[in-house]
Amino acid sequence: MSSKMPYKLRCSMAGHSKDVRSVTVGELMEECVVSGSRDKTAKLWLPEGLGFVCDQTYIGNEGYVSSVAIGGTSDNFPGGCVITGCQDGKIRVYNPGSVNPTSTFTGHSDTVCALITRPGFLLSGSWDKTARLWQSDGAPIVTLSGHAAAVWAIEFLHCPNSASEVLILTGSADKTIKLWKGDSPFQSFKGHTDCVRALAVCDSNRFLSAANDATIRLWITSGDCIATFYGHTNYIYGLCMMPDRNVFVSCGEDRSLRIWKLDVFDECQQTVFLPAQSVWSVSVMRNGDIVTGSSDGLVRIFTQSPERAANAEVLQAFEQELAQTSLNAQLELGGIKASDLPGPESLFEPGTREGQTKMVRNGETVSCYSWSSGDSEWTKVGDVVGAAGQSEATKNLHEGKEYDYVFSVDIEEGKPPLKLPYNTSEDPWLAAQKFIHKNDLSQYHLDTVANFIIQNSKSGTSDGASQTSNMSNTYVDPFTGGSRYVPSSGNVPSNIAMNVAEDPFTGSGRYIPAGQPKKPEPSLFPVKDFLCFDQAKIEAITSKLREFNEKVDPSLQLSDADLLSFVQSADPKSTIQGIPHLETFLRWPSDMMFPALDILRLASRHPHMNRFLSEKEGLLDVLLAVGRSTVPNCMMIFRTIAHLSMHKSAQQTLMDHREAIFASVLSVMTESDLSFTKHSQWKHVEVAVSTIILNFSILIHSTASFATVEAKSSLLCTIGKILSKLQEEEALFRTLVAVGTLLADDNDAVAIAHSIELKSKIDYFQNVSGKVGECSKQILLLLK
Repeated sequence: MSSKMPYKLRCSMAGHSKDVRSVTVGELMEECVVSGSRDKTAKLWLPEGLGFVCDQTYIGNEGYVSSVAIGGTSDNFPGGCVITGCQDGKIRVYNPGSVNPTSTFTGHSDTVCALITRPGFLLSGSWDKTARLWQSDGAPIVTLSGHAAAVWAIEFLHCPNSASEVLILTGSADKTIKLWKGDSPFQSFKGHTDCVRALAVCDSNRFLSAANDATIRLWITSGDCIATFYGHTNYIYGLCMMPDRNVFVSCGEDRSLRIWKLDVFDECQQTVFLPAQSVWSVSVMRNGDIVTGSSDGLVRIFTQSPERAANAEVLQAFEQELAQTSLNAQLELGGIKASDLPGPESLFEPGTREGQTKMVRNGETVSCYSWSSGDSEWTKVGDVVGAAGQSEATKNLHEGKEYDYVFSVDIEEGKPPLKLPYNTSEDPWLAAQKFIHKNDLSQYHLDTVANFIIQNSKSGTSDGASQTSNMSNTYVDPFTGGSRYVPSSGNVPSNIAMNVAEDPFTGSGRYIPAGQPKKPEPSLFPVKDFLCFDQAKIEAITSKLREFNEKVDPSLQLSDADLLSFVQSADPKSTIQGIPHLETFLRWPSDMMFPALDILRLASRHPHMNRFLSEKEGLLDVLLAVGRSTVPNCMMIFRTIAHLSMHKSAQQTLMDHREAIFASVLSVMTESDLSFTKHSQWKHVEVAVSTIILNFSILIHSTASFATVEAKSSLLCTIGKILSKLQEEEALFRTLVAVGTLLADDNDAVAIAHSIELKSKIDYFQNVSGKVGECSKQILLLLK
């Protein structure tokens, strides 16, 4: 490898909104990448130029997508297929061109965390302590039961055409590896001191394993470990062999991708650090390029080829992002004092091995550097910020499974605490019930435990929010900085019984029920408070306006005073009449218009500006037309329209123009081409659309003069047409809440919903976990 260029970034692929937990490379007419994420989707990436673009997003997964695979051609799938393993224990198979699964394999009772295909076969591993071998059409062949904990890793050691001759490797959280023929293990491999997380077959007699003990082991099939590779400083999540079978790659919780040679046990060949805490998965392309999935939601590809490497500007930006990434001190420093560390002069001394790390003190700052043998230099990895504890992306392990939280619950004085595991995607009541059953506790404690979970987790605001969550969200405004918009509070009533909760049984804030408790029945509908998009960084918007003002045609340029006057219109205390120079900004090039539309969005929250927007002849039609120009413009326009419902001065105008608004929404959601729907900010358009729908439903439900049969019918028909197009969970939730708000105590709306067969569309979502499923169930009750 020394004769080749060290691995460098080729491209980064953005699209997932949460951790990318699994990546794989395969053939679907051409070499492609498939990724699976905690955002409940999988994505297909196809090559375009030197990079890759998202060609399809696969939905319908009820929980995190924990594993992905690519299946070969068959009678049912002449072009191959995409396969996902999910948190709900199901395996879903997709035609590459279809967003919804064409078939589902059931059998596992817990998260399917590993998938591998071979011609005619599919192999799966699960947290239910089993692995399963399937025919490619979903027919079960054999279940491998014998591990004492989750089966994290699987591999085919030998895979002939006959299922009876297949040899399978499984790695488990019980720290062991087993080799199977049929349904019986005939060899066990012991040596790892923590969960086995990954396997890779070198040849018919050798394989690699990686574990949470931060080691990689090389085994021969007779049962002996013949080498151990050291270098990672934390959990190792992924392994993959290079095409030449002499080199392999690994990735893990230490933010690194590492390249190794099979015959060089004592040294890593190259270490590539990523600006993400967890590098969850790794795969390799035919040409030796390496694909990773990480906790920052990105898929990245690294290459040794100078022709395929990113340009100097992209590489520099990547290095800067890496250098600015704060490094948790507990990963490297332990209890070392900063005053004991060497100064920057130590960087003049060359490193002794690839990936060697060194902590350097520079004044009051401590930085971590890594030695790159290929470049013969120390590369800054990040600044050490102290032992800040576990990153948000890092999961807690309990009985070999990953959880967002593992609470310690003291049931009785003098007895050891019980462990209460919980994922934010779960219903707190269901998690509480499982805890009660497992520990043989009284049903009397159900409310207490459920409310303890709600109070001590992020269930109130996470994607996996329970039925008691408010309609808040974590969407970052893409143009105005890191601020998130915060919808008005009180939209969804809470049924939380405990205000203070430390421990549900013996803590100082414990709740003691007066009688036999019953699970409360929440009611989401009707929602009465309009939602808006509040927060922004005015300084960032102003700066962008000034930048674009210098680039537009001189006839469209404004003085700095005029720019500031326009910006001030967003201030609720402003005495400015109207929105000055808006017509000029609407003549700017469409790709430079969004900061001006962002000011318009902010101004529309205030009654006097709201009145101006609604009374300005023809302005609403112009804005709707502008909304079709670019995704950022569409997002800002729809957010502005959502605000028009908030104040009485504009509500009549809004209702008068509802058909034009609904037509625009339908056009955007059903007719947009890939330049819109594959845009990284498309999810924000979906949320804006759903907020328009929800605010219209509130307006119609709360105002008798607007509650006409025509208005209800028009809105419900619009919802029926866009419901299947929504992929963002928050957008889907808001749209469903709009349905519930319209149906609440309204027989006409219920009749209309039945007439357009809306129930059949809602049925699909009732089994989705979290708030979408709960909301769907409540709507179906209204439709009975």
